[in-house]
Amino acid sequence: MKPLQLVWFKRDLRVYDHGALAEAARRGPVLPLYIAEPEYWSQPDASGRHWAFIAECLGELRTDLAALGQPLVIRVGEAVPVLGELLNRLPIQAVWSHEETGNGWTYARDIAVGDLLRTRGIPLH
Repeated sequence: MKPLQLVWFKRDLRVYDHGALAEAARRGPVLPLYIAEPEYWSQPDASGRHWAFIAECLGELRTDLAALGQPLVIRVGEAVPVLGELLNRLPIQAVWSHEETGNGWTYARDIAVGDLLRTRGIPLH
């Protein structure tokens, strides 16, 4: 299996004008991933209406990515264990994500993901 470029979709749920997706695709086969994080959705600034909007966007994203050759992969759980499992099973060469502005919880999560990737020698773009 060829090395994969994992594109982690968080808030920027589109294929058009998505810099991280475009750059990852230039470097090799892409594994597009969205992680539905229950702990995130329990934060005080998250709501059911927000999730309904995200779910609708994920459906469109999955369709758009499928038209490009690889439908969206959706996993449920904490980001670090989900990504760790994928790193154990697949030849992931790099992880790409759109830079986001979130809350303290997402900031701490992103720090933990960065630590995981550094220990595995996987670049995060």
